[in-house]
Amino acid sequence: MLRVAVADPLPIFRHGVQAALAEAGFPTESPENLLAWVGVDEPRLALFTVQTAEDWALLPELCRVRAETKILAVLDEASVHTYVRALSAGAAGVLPRTATPPVLREVFNAAVRGSSLVPTAVLRALAENASYNDGTTESGRPSSTERDWLRQLAHGDSVAQIATRAGYSERMMFRLLRALYTKLEVDNRTEALIKGRDEGWL
Repeated sequence: MLRVAVADPLPIFRHGVQAALAEAGFPTESPENLLAWVGVDEPRLALFTVQTAEDWALLPELCRVRAETKILAVLDEASVHTYVRALSAGAAGVLPRTATPPVLREVFNAAVRGSSLVPTAVLRALAENASYNDGTTESGRPSSTERDWLRQLAHGDSVAQIATRAGYSERMMFRLLRALYTKLEVDNRTEALIKGRDEGWL
């Protein structure tokens, strides 16, 4: 049977989610160590509320521990950007923290079936990023996400800060930026920012 965990800092919210899922026949638990809990070799699904930079850093780790374990990201601030960010980090589904019990159960049931319910605007944003990254668009043109990284670099943000916001490790962020520089046909950050300024991407 599927084991379900709810990880949220507010007890009253956890209890509300647990009650909503119990009505659908899914008893839940709230483990102290969620990272260890998701790694157990049995059917498991965790609802994880993402609020802080630390939560965003933990999300991809939770998603990587065991591919068969599904993570639903519960977003304190739900927007197209945060939906895309959570899905890109590996979440099996996303829902706003303000979701009603019926919406919660709908997104939850979709994840259990191996599907994901996302707003149309999020699908368009994901498709845009995919079209830039699969070689179907003109070479040398960054995706909207990559343009956002360039803007953050131009504002003086560190790679570690950008990685935290994007839900990647710092090492992975360095790799992604290196791939971006290669795509732009430049050698380093300075040249990428100069090209970004000249092309109007910043």
